[in-house]
Amino acid sequence: MKISNWQLFWLLLTVEISMTIWLTISPAIRTVRQDAWISLLVAAVIGLTSTFVALKVSFRHTNLTIVEFSQLLLGKWIGRFICLLYFIGWYTVAAVILRDVSDSIQSVLFHNTPWWVISLVFVVAMSYINYKGSVEAIARFSEIVGPLFLLGIIITLLLNLSNVHPKLLLPVYFDSGAINILKGSITNASFLGESILIMMLFPFLTKPDRALKPILLAILLPSLIGVITAVMIVTTFGTQLGGELHYPYFSMVRFIAFLEFIQNMDVWIIFVWIFAVFVKMSLYLFVNSYGIAQLFHITKWKRLIVPVAGSLLLLSFIPSNSVYAMEYATQVWIKYVFPINIIALPIFFYVVGRIRRINV
Repeated sequence: MKISNWQLFWLLLTVEISMTIWLTISPAIRTVRQDAWISLLVAAVIGLTSTFVALKVSFRHTNLTIVEFSQLLLGKWIGRFICLLYFIGWYTVAAVILRDVSDSIQSVLFHNTPWWVISLVFVVAMSYINYKGSVEAIARFSEIVGPLFLLGIIITLLLNLSNVHPKLLLPVYFDSGAINILKGSITNASFLGESILIMMLFPFLTKPDRALKPILLAILLPSLIGVITAVMIVTTFGTQLGGELHYPYFSMVRFIAFLEFIQNMDVWIIFVWIFAVFVKMSLYLFVNSYGIAQLFHITKWKRLIVPVAGSLLLLSFIPSNSVYAMEYATQVWIKYVFPINIIALPIFFYVVGRIRRINV
């Protein structure tokens, strides 16, 4: 299983962009109103910094996953415990996203289809691509989906220019202040922090020594698109409506009508977005299956694909709807997973690695 650096670029970009513009803009608008774009700029700095630290850790252990180098640095039991926390974060968020995506697709496309049927289709497809091609197949698929999704977003942003009212961005900073802007950045920064997945993916790179540029670019581009999207949403809907909309970007796309013949672009965007989320969920399934297999010394990791995928489906039944699923983001992901797994863990590994001076 090997992927190129630019395949990893498209993989990470698809993972990051698929949910950030969907779920992180309205919380920023609710917190800092017209200054949401500044919060997303701050989130970009946080996301790039956490990615850079994770990269520095990975560069010291290019042939090892986090499961392997954590035990090398910290010993068998402490290393395993930390990895268990790492996988619990990815495992739980995968189940929550599965439920949220299924509810979204049901509400937009298949009103009379039970959400669990949509989840089941996702789980079967995720299991198939992992079993047949693993991370290599997921990366290749992202090379198709990533450019299409990125192009679709750029086109919709350009077509929405006729609907913007720049005065809605004023006043800048005066109504918010530094503390509120920092608070408004947390949700977006936590999603960008998913880039620490590279600590599981680094050993699969063909040229890990040249991975810095494509990986940082894969975080920078979604960050900039998030900033531009926040500006577009505020200048299109204002801060009151923009902060209340559950999926403000999707609502903006529905609002587009160009020269009376370019309309209903939401159908195209939803179609490509489904495939982008599929890439994200398939990667989560791979990381959990492969990582748990390493953690418990199971030689044939593919044997875990079906049990892990099935348990994700069962776990997605716990939230009663997508609103409760979003509470996971605020009560668990942002409060615990983000500061511990995304911020503290890479820094901890970097410091311990510098002290012990172990390079593999």
